[in-house]
Parts: sequence; C-alpha cells; structure tokens
Amino acid sequence: MRYLLNAPVLGCYGSYRFLPSTAAHLARWSREGFVSAIGHPASALLLSERLGVPVPIIRQSVSLQVGDEALVLRLTRRLPEGCVLEADDLRRWPYELAWLQRMA
Repeated sequence: MRYLLNAPVLGCYGSYRFLPSTAAHLARWSREGFVSAIGHPASALLLSERLGVPVPIIRQSVSLQVGDEALVLRLTRRLPEGCVLEADDLRRWPYELAWLQRMA
C-alpha cells in the first residue's frame, strides 16, 4: 500500500528506510495513488498544494506492512501543547517532505 502520513509511523517492529525527498519526486509518486491518513484540514490543504493532487482528510491509524510506502509531512519543530495550526500558520512552520518504506 501507499500512504500519506503527517508523521513517520513505526507502528510495529521491522526495518524501515526513511529518506528526505523533494516535492517534485513526491508529486510523481502521489499521482500513482495513495491512501490518505491525513486527519487535519491544514495538512491536507498544504499537501494538496505541494503535490498537485487532492488530499482527502481521513483520520485513521496506519501500520505499514513489508513493502508499504508512505509520503510523510514531517514538522521539524514540535508544536506547543494544544496548538493546532491553520493553513497559513502551517505554510510558515518548518517542515519537510520525506519518503518512508518498510523493508522487513
């Protein structure tokens, strides 16, 4: 399976590959289809803008199986307790796009 996540999820033990990526690479990757696990409207909007594809808001748990991949929107600075960013705030917050794959 191919997922969109708002954090690198290591839901079970195994070997993973976690690499930085570019919006251009991930835009190509996302056009091949994915399952959204993005539960926040601002994150879905930002990813839609960066990837050029609609990102549905579907708050769900994901546990990667061997061979599964995920595009990850990772905030590089922790949010203050109780903080929920609106779209404009999220665009200014430090983040990166990364690619995660469960290897074994």
